[in-house]
Amino acid sequence: MGTSEYTILKQAMVCPDDYAVRLRYRSKSGELTERVVSPIKMTDSRSLLALCLCRENPRRFELDRCSHLELVPAHEVLMPMELRILEAAPIKAPKGPQVSASRVPA
Repeated sequence: MGTSEYTILKQAMVCPDDYAVRLRYRSKSGELTERVVSPIKMTDSRSLLALCLCRENPRRFELDRCSHLELVPAHEVLMPMELRILEAAPIKAPKGPQVSASRVPA
């Protein structure tokens, strides 16, 4: 995240009655969502505590997984906001022993 993204978060934290933040977030599993949050505080240099207006719960967001931040006027926000899935998480291969077709008994 660059300086402009931190400025957006700071503006929303200073004026929470005036602004929320729309962002894209990539989960640990790889799913990409677009959501609207109300930032509460930076928990450290890499994490943000925010009220997710889609889930209606406080959540911790890893800043390196956030992108496309933009200020949203608070009067445009009605809870719950829609959680938009932009990319589904990649399908993981099943764990366990793999049997190749050439080794399957006839």
